[in-house]
Order: sequence, then structure tokens, then C-alpha cells
Amino acid sequence: MVSCVYLGISSSNVLSGATGLSLDYDVKMYKLTYNTVDTDSLPTIATGAFFIPTNTTCTDFPIAVYNHGTTLRKNDVPSNNNPEAIIGKVFSAGGYFVCMPDYIGMGDSPGFHPYVHAKSEATASVDMVRAAREYLSTTNFVDNNELFLTGYSQGGHACMATTKFINDENLQSEFNIVASAPCSGPYDLSGIMADTIIAPSPYSNPGYIVYLLASYQLAYGNIFNSWSDVLYPPYDTIVPPFFSGNNTTLDMGLLNSLIPNQMSLLIRDTCLNNFINDSINKNHPWWRALIDNDNYDWLPLKPLRMYYCTADEQVAYTNALNAENSMINNGALDVQAINMGNNDHGGCILPALSSAFNWFQNLKTPCNVSSSINRNLISYEVYPNPFTNELNVQFTEKVNLSVYTMDGKLLINKDDVQNIELVTSNWSKGIYIIKAKGSAAYQNAIITKL
Repeated sequence: MVSCVYLGISSSNVLSGATGLSLDYDVKMYKLTYNTVDTDSLPTIATGAFFIPTNTTCTDFPIAVYNHGTTLRKNDVPSNNNPEAIIGKVFSAGGYFVCMPDYIGMGDSPGFHPYVHAKSEATASVDMVRAAREYLSTTNFVDNNELFLTGYSQGGHACMATTKFINDENLQSEFNIVASAPCSGPYDLSGIMADTIIAPSPYSNPGYIVYLLASYQLAYGNIFNSWSDVLYPPYDTIVPPFFSGNNTTLDMGLLNSLIPNQMSLLIRDTCLNNFINDSINKNHPWWRALIDNDNYDWLPLKPLRMYYCTADEQVAYTNALNAENSMINNGALDVQAINMGNNDHGGCILPALSSAFNWFQNLKTPCNVSSSINRNLISYEVYPNPFTNELNVQFTEKVNLSVYTMDGKLLINKDDVQNIELVTSNWSKGIYIIKAKGSAAYQNAIITKL
């Protein structure tokens, strides 16, 4: 952590009135500056908004990460209390420490933002959680070892990237994901989103495409030599100021209005044809960059919900369906793509994020008003995990042991348990939650029945 600066407080009554959600806590907002890495894995700094529930005797809460959507202006970020910051406030008012990373190249982070670049989205997120924990260690608060991840639009991609990164890098012991809920994100860049470039039909947000080109040129260095090589005039001179690395005035709406919504009128035919003609082998640098940032075809080990809307004109809802299909084929046990109705991209925000919020609320450990006793985690062993017919659970002290299904159904509730062998042959395949409460500590664990 570099610094943490207090910015103000928001009332739970106001936040409840704005959303219709039941919210318990007023929320303090901070600007967190922290160390992370850039696309070359070199040290840099990043900023983000950090929210802490207040007016409470509770000291232990889960951490939630919300990844924000596309923005071009460097100052249009959560740590500057932009409109999207209200989402962090709402989640925090529901009982979470909330991290909203600005991403590298945004906020006070130097340089240009690598848009929809999976690895830097993920490192900006996990490093912010680390910094938030460092700040919490200087207060009376402590996180309860539960992590929830969500995000919308670009933030849906960033949420998925962060979930996958924690899985791929074996960081589960440091980041205990209870649930991940990416919303309306472009997970299948080399398939569904690439079709947007190839298709002759108009696209509502052509600025996203040039943002991708600029981003991947920054990250990989082989996308183009100059804008005039890839864009027809006058667009080769219109576009660069939007991606200067210090743009604070030019937004996506303006960019979309200044460039054609058909790629064949925007991108030079030599570039576009080279890309299209390599759509089978996919060795072209554009294809390689898109594939490198796909995050739909992998095996999530923790519960995951992808919320989408069928009239989304910016991010095709089939991104979620393709991801669900691929993940289930890979062996995922608790993944769902959930249809939130016939809404467009803007209209999907409230139903998608409200559903994610309510899902999280059903899974998190509730605040104990005497949570000052819950500052310690009970040591435990659960094996084998994943399991089939038997599961052994051992604790260092006697506990109240509960086992829940992912839809909140209580399966087992036993007192004075220290060592127990559970017969699980009649359990359905899927993911379950173990909750243990001792005299002065607690523990939660995710278990998987194969």
C-alpha cells in the first residue's frame, strides 16, 4: 500500500432508496494507491476506490471486488467518485469491504490503459485486495477470509480474468473465492467479439474496436506501426488523441460519433482482409492477442454465475452461453449463465448486479454483532477435496459444524464436532459450503462432490 485517503461517507438510507435493496450500513469511501505491475510485469502504481461499512459493532466482513466498465477518460474512475462508484457503495452498505480498482493506466496510474487485457486486469484486482488488507490491518477491521468477485461490461471480462488468474496461479489459499459473478462481459474475444470486426453489418460501439487495437499494441507491440497503417483517413488522425495516455476530456460517446460503425469503412482493407483471411489458422497478431485474452474456456473450481441480457447491443449475450457451455464441458460443477431479460446493455446493469448482490448475500457469513470474538480462524483439514463417497473434517477445537448447498439449504448441523467422517454417497454432485463456529473463532470452506 502506498496511501489511503478518506473521501467521505454515504448514508445507507440514500443508497437503499436509490436501488430498492435492503442495506444495513453507512459507507466510508477511501482512495487507495498501491503497488502493482504493468503489462511487462514491471513495477507501477495503481489507484482504486475502497469502501468500508460503518455505524456497526461488526469488525469482520467479506471482501468484494467490483470491476468497472469501459471508460476512455483517465479521470472517469471510481477513485474520483465517478457515477459507477455508487455500485461499490451499495455493495459495501450490504456488508462488504469493497475494492474498485481503476485499472493500470487509469486514475493516477501512469501511461495508457491496456483495455480488456486479462492479466493486467487481474493483477490490478488482486494487488488492490492485498493493499486493502494492509490498510485494514491498521484499523479495528479485518476481512473474514471470504472473497466475492463481480463486474460489468469490461468489468465482466476483468472479473472473469481475476477469477481465472487466482485459479491458474494457485492463489486460492490467499484469495478464498466464495463466488464470482461476471456480468455482460466479452469473454469470447477471439470468437464472438471477433465476429464484430469481420461482420459487414454496423456495430453500435466502433470505439471499442479501436480501443482494443490501441490496447494490444501497448501490450504486445506488433499490432500496427502507426494509426495510418491500420485506419483510413481522416480517422487515423481523429483517433490518436483519445489514446494519448493522459486523456481526461474525450469520451467513448464522442469517439463513436466520429468514426464509422462499419469496420470496412474504418479499417484499411489490407489489414481487415489479412485478419479475415487468417480466421482459420489464427496466426495473425490480432488473432493471437484476442486469443491470449479469451477467458471463456477453462475450468472454474468455485461457484460462478454469468448474468446477461438478450437485447445487449454492445456485448453479445452469447459470450455467456459459450462460456457456460465450455466450462461445463471442461467439468465445472457450479456454473450458470442467467438470463436477466430482453434488456439492452444499459438496461441490464440494475437487474444483473442486483441478482449478483442477492446471490452473494445468501452465501456470505453474516455479521456477528459480537464479531470482536471472531478475529481468528480455526485451523482445519478437509480431505479428500474434491470427494466422492466420504469426507473427513478435522478442527483444532470443538465447533458447531454446518454444511450448506449452494442454494442455501442446510444439509448438516452438528454441535461439539472436532473430528468427523461424513458419508456423502447420497449427496448430489456439486459444490457445498462448510461453516464452523468455535468459542472464539470461525472457519468457512468450499468443498466439491464429484
